Amino acid sequence: IFLFEDATGIPSTLDARTVSRYSAPFPTGVTCMKLIVGALAVALLAGCATSPTPSSEAKQAPASQLSAYQVKPSGAYGTLQVIRDSGQTGSLCAMAVFIDGKQAAKLEPGQKASFYLPPDSVSVGAAYTGSGICSMGAARVEREAIVKDGAIKKYRVFTGGDGQIDILPTTL
Repeated sequence: IFLFEDATGIPSTLDARTVSRYSAPFPTGVTCMKLIVGALAVALLAGCATSPTPSSEAKQAPASQLSAYQVKPSGAYGTLQVIRDSGQTGSLCAMAVFIDGKQAAKLEPGQKASFYLPPDSVSVGAAYTGSGICSMGAARVEREAIVKDGAIKKYRVFTGGDGQIDILPTTL
């Protein structure tokens, strides 16, 4: 039984038979569930983003997740360090890191990897990797990085509030 005010402002009641005759204002069953699930999804996704992880707090990715640029070159070289943010957004999927189009690592949230490169301009990129829902993510995002001799250049891989991944320089 539902209690409401009619047009005159007098409290009235509706039983299940009356509600079924006037079902438009009273969503039921699947319609009601869709509204609740939709509202919950919007509430959970609103403002979702990952949180920056300082290099000093990030965990070094294990060797099994690193696939390129791990040997220090003879002669001049610089270090490109990529740190993946922590947080729930996208945390079920590994993030592939690319250098000049070549996959160099897979990072989980809160991990970092260092790459040893000759001084030059390189393209550093990131994309979700894996199967299922992980393969349906955004296309790879790339940025230019300048590697300088003897210097460490840090980049942060993150997911913004809009759900898109990006990779940008950081000093953290």
